Amino acid sequence: MTIKTTKILFVICLSFAAMVTSVASCANTAGKRSTAAVSGVDSAGATVGVIDTATAATAKAAARVRATGKRQIVSHPSELKFDSLDWKVPLGDRHRVELVAGPIAYVAVDSTLPLVSIVAYIRSGSLTEPAGKEGLGSLMARLMRTGGTERYNADTLDALIDQLAMSFSFAQTESSIAFKASFLSEYLDTAMVIMKEMFFHPVFDPKKLERERKITIENIGNRFANPGPTLSVAYRKHAYQKSAAARISTAASVKSIKRGDIVALHKAAFSASDIILAASGKFDEKDMINRLNAVFAAPIKPQPQVIPEIAVAPRLRALVVHKGISQAYVRMGLPLFKSPHPDYYAVSLLDYILGGAGFTSRLGSRVRSDEGLTYSIHSNAETNYTYPATMHITFYTKTASFPKAVTLVLEELDKIVKDGVTEEELENAKAALITELPSFFRSPEDIVSTYAWNEFYGRAPDHYAKYPDEIRKLTKADIDNAAKKYITVDKITYTIVGDTTAISAATTAAVKDGFFSINSLKSKKVMIADSLERFE
Repeated sequence: MTIKTTKILFVICLSFAAMVTSVASCANTAGKRSTAAVSGVDSAGATVGVIDTATAATAKAAARVRATGKRQIVSHPSELKFDSLDWKVPLGDRHRVELVAGPIAYVAVDSTLPLVSIVAYIRSGSLTEPAGKEGLGSLMARLMRTGGTERYNADTLDALIDQLAMSFSFAQTESSIAFKASFLSEYLDTAMVIMKEMFFHPVFDPKKLERERKITIENIGNRFANPGPTLSVAYRKHAYQKSAAARISTAASVKSIKRGDIVALHKAAFSASDIILAASGKFDEKDMINRLNAVFAAPIKPQPQVIPEIAVAPRLRALVVHKGISQAYVRMGLPLFKSPHPDYYAVSLLDYILGGAGFTSRLGSRVRSDEGLTYSIHSNAETNYTYPATMHITFYTKTASFPKAVTLVLEELDKIVKDGVTEEELENAKAALITELPSFFRSPEDIVSTYAWNEFYGRAPDHYAKYPDEIRKLTKADIDNAAKKYITVDKITYTIVGDTTAISAATTAAVKDGFFSINSLKSKKVMIADSLERFE
């Protein structure tokens, strides 16, 4: 048995032992928990999640059973009664530390398991990559993990990380590079050395660069193999035509990337950008802050990213991408706004009622449950803090039923605009959004990583604390006004992936049945998937 396997089994056993101990002692410990523990901080000052409150409620229920000698049996789950949980959003202020060199860190102690987790967000994304070098940041991010450092060559580093059962990763998005590390607390010294080496002393080994380049090009060659990913790329190309948000890496762009390009990007991203960190686990808080100061000792000069102007500006009403399949994959889109925005909460509730609630949403009930035209349909009001987002409805259906499915969606959109939502729908949506809030704060790791992300995107420190009240105060009129403001049928774009011959036949048949016809749209384009790389 390897050391790595032994360590993993050790952690699993500890997790199981902790669970058994918690169940056995919940009744004895519940009465000893202070008010601070219910609020998110235990008597020792360490952060706790919602689990402690739930444990107290479980203990009360167990006490009632012991007192009465019997359990209450109800005829239906809806009749079950539970004590209300006195849970409050744990604030991030007590965990926030400004490091000497400039980065912000959120630090929380959690001694439940002998583990440490560190997350970092670096402000450098694909939107600022030079034209013709698409894929540069993603390639750099992977090589920061696999390309070796000044102290460790690539193979030695891989062996060390594997031997100690550690995990390190870098990944790039449009607006950031995300770093994640997880390891046993006994290896904290080694892990911090590795972290500093990866952040500030990568060597980008040429052999590893060529290996990552080949893998990337192979993935590019297969990215349109499935209709789902094809639809996602086509939709972004359609909604954000001729903008940085619509660019994708190609085999040619990846081949053009030189090691010097990667070195230059790393120097710019990791010396002149703001970095926000989150650290949690079994360690001494002051010691961890000192360690983070040692890793990030070089001055970090915050420098806002210069993001090119991006707008939701489709030039076509319909983009049809040919793929020889028996179903049509459809995404109907509308322009939204850049966050933060005063209509954010109203649109979130509108989206939940329309299609965000799955089977119980209006679209799920009508198109899936009542008509049986699709297995999956949902809406999504995107949140984007970098440029204007979109609201879209996505589903797949048999090609022959595609016109009818679109017609039903349009009918539901028209109905919600004209008649608005019901009070019952609104109250259910409010309850759903508010009750999911604790899931962001289940553990100290959740708490610090959530607040690190929150600050990275410029939200107010009390965003989550105010969230329930912001949702509760919205009225039916607010949601109805949002529907009228943002749902405009004449602005809907249609992005479709499917067999164009079958789609054409379905469209012809749809006319006599009075269903939606794609031919009714004045501007449309048909192409094959491979042409998406060149579509502007």
